[in-house]
Amino acid sequence: MTLEAVPSPLPPATAAAVTELARAAAHSDGVNPLSERTLLHLDGEHPDDVHVLAYEGDPGTIEVTGLQSARNLVGYAALSPDGSAELVVAPDFRRQGFGTALLRMLLDHGGSRTRVWAHGRLPGSDELARRLGLEVSRELYFLRRTRASLPDPVWPDGIAVRTFVPGQDDAAWLEVNAAAFADHPEQGSWTAEDLTERLQQPWFDPNGFFLAVDSATDALAGFHWTKVEDGVGEVYVVGVSPSHQGSGLGKALTLQGLHHLQDDRDLDSIVLYVDGTNTAARALYKSLGFATAALDVQYAPA
Repeated sequence: MTLEAVPSPLPPATAAAVTELARAAAHSDGVNPLSERTLLHLDGEHPDDVHVLAYEGDPGTIEVTGLQSARNLVGYAALSPDGSAELVVAPDFRRQGFGTALLRMLLDHGGSRTRVWAHGRLPGSDELARRLGLEVSRELYFLRRTRASLPDPVWPDGIAVRTFVPGQDDAAWLEVNAAAFADHPEQGSWTAEDLTERLQQPWFDPNGFFLAVDSATDALAGFHWTKVEDGVGEVYVVGVSPSHQGSGLGKALTLQGLHHLQDDRDLDSIVLYVDGTNTAARALYKSLGFATAALDVQYAPA
């Protein structure tokens, strides 16, 4: 076994090997081991990220291009500047010490601020965390809804709805997103670069990015950004400005996006992620037919 901690960005060949490793693990486990953020940051310029690579034996040979092939890569871990971390081991190489070694390396780099996600809370996750003195600090529910009737959205007085215009609405959206998710450790910290990365993805569709605007002031009051990938719709993110919370705008925006995904895009399955502490949102989603499909947990040093 060889472990290697490397800075961002990864060489293209190595990034491709990590992506394939994650795809193989997702196929085996039924849940994606790495978040969208981690996959987007593999070969991007994010100098504060740390990538940890685990090889069976020595690292892959150097190709004629000068880039590492990483063809014997069997494990990967990522650590972001805020201490959030993830790891994945190839299915055929589990229970051989790779996960423990990767997690130890993450803790060596991140120290007490390290927060490690286990997507799907697969068998062995709790055992590994407990062995290294970690305990559950956060839960993230993965919910799924199948096709069923939906009520129409009921909009608060003075609200107009339109779709997002890239280049025009970026700054206003970032401001409301930060305010709506001020207590959310990932979503509320999005930068202009984070937004631009998503707007450039093949799945981005402005027709599925809904904005609620205050008709009197033309200020952004809330939004529902939907996503469609591999035939599955997603409630990507719903946010409401603090000044409009409690008005029913969140439910109306949610329904607007659900109708778009189910009726306009003709999708039978819609998914979303919601923080375990967000009891109001979880109750709303349950009332709209969502049920728990999986649970992600985050571990932190005890």
